[in-house]
Amino acid sequence: MNVFALTAFLILSILVGCKAQTGATQPVDESRINGGGILESFQRELTKVVDKVSPSVVTIFAVQEVEFNPFEDFDLPFRIPIEPFKQERRSLGSGVIVKHEGGKLYILTNNHVVEDAKAVTVRFDKHTEKRAKIVGTDPKTDIAVLEVSAEGIENVDERIAKLGDSDSVRVGQLAIAIGNPYGLERTVTVGVISALKRSIGITQYESYIQTDAAINPGNSGGPLINIYGEVIGINTAIVASGQGLGFAIPINLAKWVMEQILEHGRVIRGWLGVVIQEITPDIAEAIGVKEGILIAQVLKNSPADKAGLKVGDIIVALNGKKLDSVRELQLSVMKTKPGTKVKLTVIRNGKKKEIEVTVGELPEKGRKSQKTGESEDLGLSLRDLTPQEKAKLGIDGVLVVGVVPGSSAHRSGLRPGDVIMRVNYRKVGSVREFYRTIEKLKEMGKSKVLLLVYRNRSNIYLVLNLR
Repeated sequence: MNVFALTAFLILSILVGCKAQTGATQPVDESRINGGGILESFQRELTKVVDKVSPSVVTIFAVQEVEFNPFEDFDLPFRIPIEPFKQERRSLGSGVIVKHEGGKLYILTNNHVVEDAKAVTVRFDKHTEKRAKIVGTDPKTDIAVLEVSAEGIENVDERIAKLGDSDSVRVGQLAIAIGNPYGLERTVTVGVISALKRSIGITQYESYIQTDAAINPGNSGGPLINIYGEVIGINTAIVASGQGLGFAIPINLAKWVMEQILEHGRVIRGWLGVVIQEITPDIAEAIGVKEGILIAQVLKNSPADKAGLKVGDIIVALNGKKLDSVRELQLSVMKTKPGTKVKLTVIRNGKKKEIEVTVGELPEKGRKSQKTGESEDLGLSLRDLTPQEKAKLGIDGVLVVGVVPGSSAHRSGLRPGDVIMRVNYRKVGSVREFYRTIEKLKEMGKSKVLLLVYRNRSNIYLVLNLR
């Protein structure tokens, strides 16, 4: 056992023993707690870990140019004669140096720290700053990779953080966060791993490590480390209204994304082409199955469609490994190289069967056609209304047939069965028209659009984030 972990255990043991012998109302013998230098050993080991990792933690300054629209940004009920204008916005975050190769340093951080940045600066210490190149970003996991010249950086090899194995992390283990909250460089906080495989609905692919080690604005992109000084996560998010609720991207996932970016310039993901959902208690009672993931839709001409998967199938295992959640299937398929054959164990009509599927490549910008369409960026699957449906409903628009959990479409409040009638007050009568309108608004620099949606015989407005 590492001395750090051992001393922590011994301290707790001594404290409990002292309390039991002296009683809660009697003062504790501080010299006995010290136990011949146990506290000093604990403190010494902690500072060693921090000293080892701190040089790899950097401060990141990003400059973005954003469009300011008084009418849209303030949601005014009337238009005012002010033209939209652009202004600079500066953001602050953290990063961790993870690789030194070919005279270059490679830094892991969050996508939201450098998103849409026209300039990025990395501060190594109070005397050294360098301009950075964004090698690649992945909004679906909120990971970004930066490149900086190693020239002039002292003790370069000592600044490279050691990456751990996030799959071996367990709830209750000690965790240390290092970052730059509010610009306070290399701030250290200590806590425990509170939970694993958390999904909080901010990115498409989530399996967060939850920790109570204090994380604040500015910590984003910094490392979460274990008692051996190994990076086990990239600190990403907090629950602003709570305390001790911080979330980090598992380092194994961040490392995979980084390797994809460095090798291909982008992230290549495996793809089945199904819309899936969790089996809730109500669904389990209705179908008599309490395991697996339910297929709500099979996209036409997708790998799943070609393999013979059907709506209503329940996926219970991938290559013999049991699946417990939508997230688990998504992440497993995502990391599978396109062209690889996998075996899915499914329950169909109460009987188990194995179906072999050749994994495809997730389309970068979604699959779009006149009759049906899927946007992986938005997490939205649509089709045109039939003439019969239009006549019955008395409206025109596009039908939402699938929404990816945790996606932008899901966070906007869109649900299967909704009919999108207008996008920013423009009528959309087909899937092709919907995507054409979305692309035009993106080209205009719009980051959010207003949707008029028909649901349960009434109309509602929803806001869809395009980023």
